[in-house]
Amino acid sequence: MRASAFEPMAIRPEFWMRPDVRDALRKRRLGQLLRLLRQWAGLSQTRIATATGTPQGRLSEYSRDLHAVMTVKVWERFADGLDMPDAARADLGLAPRQSQPSMAPSSATAPESGTDLLRQIATARNIDAGVLRVLQSETDAVRLLDRRLGAPAVAHKLEAHISQVETSLRHSLRPGHRGKLAAVLADASALAGWQAIDMGRLAAAWNHFERATAAAREAGDSSLLAFAAGEQAYVLLDLHRSHEALEMVRAVYDESHTAVPHQIRGWLRAAEGEMAAVAGQEGDCRHALDLAALQIADGPSGDDLPYLALNPVHFARWRGSCLIHFGDPETGSELAAALDAMDSSFTRAEAGLRTDLAVALHVSGERDEARHHLQRADELAQLTGSVRFRRRVRELARRIGEAA
Repeated sequence: MRASAFEPMAIRPEFWMRPDVRDALRKRRLGQLLRLLRQWAGLSQTRIATATGTPQGRLSEYSRDLHAVMTVKVWERFADGLDMPDAARADLGLAPRQSQPSMAPSSATAPESGTDLLRQIATARNIDAGVLRVLQSETDAVRLLDRRLGAPAVAHKLEAHISQVETSLRHSLRPGHRGKLAAVLADASALAGWQAIDMGRLAAAWNHFERATAAAREAGDSSLLAFAAGEQAYVLLDLHRSHEALEMVRAVYDESHTAVPHQIRGWLRAAEGEMAAVAGQEGDCRHALDLAALQIADGPSGDDLPYLALNPVHFARWRGSCLIHFGDPETGSELAAALDAMDSSFTRAEAGLRTDLAVALHVSGERDEARHHLQRADELAQLTGSVRFRRRVRELARRIGEAA
């Protein structure tokens, strides 16, 4: 059921502790705060306008940074309407909602935190195999939507899901269930990390992967650990630290290859090939891709590895993306064949594939065809909200324009 504009605010406490939210509060940037509320708390302008007593038109101006809040009175109205906790109000420079006594909590209030703790423990105790399946299915559903619609469309949903699983794990008393909850958390956190990379939020991505690897260790899941750690290397790659990214993914392979199935080994080798390509090491790139091909030939990933989408078609796309760095003459035909065979549900992946194909066509002198694929890549990148691919599209469009 859709939330009513007149219902009280229900913003998770974790929202107010986000670094970007605290930055907006401390700098008193209301427009930035409103955008974060929409993105991470799912609040519409109508709900915020109703809760804060702000005219819709003025709120729209605030959200687009067309009008700045100059008075403390207005900030207090927003703080009250959004039910900001005292820590958030302090970031704004406002007084707490109620004066806090300097003495220790009285015996009348002390049991309240204990009651809440017992409630959390009791809730975690009710998690059984059926609930664990539901929690994993939620991650899988977000993964499917992420592939089709892009990260911005589902990021807030995934954040809420991770918070729920993490809370359950923190209060679970059964070692067997803790391990299974940790596996769900590792998978969801790795997905959130990849989404953050795609949205250009590299610091957040690193933190997601740190949580993913820690959870995978608690779960005792070598495959999840290797996959999350390998994906974390892409943060370094997007920070233009390709040699460090290559070193990291090689270390992950060395530490895990004897404990993980061939699909994970193939994925890590392909990632190594990509890191080597960006680092300009053609020989190492081709060697890693050849090793990856041997592993992938043994069969694609199955239902036991839902986070790994790797088959011959995806590998052909990946291989072509690596080899365009070296002007390989066969790259264009390989990428075109991969585009024809690729599952249409991978919308964001298609944006990347068409961008790579445009590069290959541009290098071979087929610039009109390159523009066609680049235009479609741009449409798909905008549809999925991919900052990563939109940046690549802009760079390539500039190169094609300069060469025209």
